[in-house]
Amino acid sequence: MIATMRRAAAVLVSAAAMTMLSGGLPLIAQESGKAPAESKAKNTAKRAFDPTRRVPDYFGQLGLSNEQKESIYKIRAKHQPRIDELENQLEELRAQMVRDCETLLTDTQKKMLVERRAAAAESRTRKSAAAAAKPKG
Repeated sequence: MIATMRRAAAVLVSAAAMTMLSGGLPLIAQESGKAPAESKAKNTAKRAFDPTRRVPDYFGQLGLSNEQKESIYKIRAKHQPRIDELENQLEELRAQMVRDCETLLTDTQKKMLVERRAAAAESRTRKSAAAAAKPKG
């Protein structure tokens, strides 16, 4: 009887822990002072990604002033074209490296490689389609 009670208590404790870990309880800390429609409109508005309008990692935790942020954005904008150019060069070099490696393959291996790449592309397409079809909420 005591073992049964202990087992039941353990089940209740683990169920409570799973509920808390899975987010089953409502969040207490909510954004206050914003109307739900305003918050939703802000979340749905898509902005184009601009890497120059970001601060480097961990800088956002330093309490930067608006003036400091704007100065950082200017510095990043100055360096971004060169970074983009170097990233393009890296992409081209990696593609050339793969092409050079492919020259070592036999015809059978080349055919297998094409098939595997096609299967991977199809799998990615299916996953992205499934993610797009999945209801948000």
